[in-house]
Amino acid sequence: MKYFKTVVFCFLLASVISLGGVFVLQSTALIGKADTDFRNLPYGIAMGINLCFFIGSLTILLNLKESVRFNMLYKALSFFLLPSLIVLFLLLAMWDEPWPGVLFCVPYLFVLIISFVRSRNQHSGND
Repeated sequence: MKYFKTVVFCFLLASVISLGGVFVLQSTALIGKADTDFRNLPYGIAMGINLCFFIGSLTILLNLKESVRFNMLYKALSFFLLPSLIVLFLLLAMWDEPWPGVLFCVPYLFVLIISFVRSRNQHSGND
């Protein structure tokens, strides 16, 4: 249950950070300047990307097996393989302007890295 809470926590915290970032960028008129129906589209994109990361991070549940939990390579792969592939896909999909896609990924990856380091420290302290 601890690993599922980690995935949900990463999703919720990254969503709040992403939505806050979009709000700040729209408040400063850096994005969404026009008064059209697509003004709120960055909010949907931020939530969609975080939802993709949430689904891609379900591999963290592989840490419930002892063979994955105590092998550092498998543990790192379970945390970062699919999210890294999603970032790579976003970079390739937005080849003409990749930075907005990458900036939407940063909050989730940041929270995921913190969760990985915390779980690694907890298990090394228990051994």
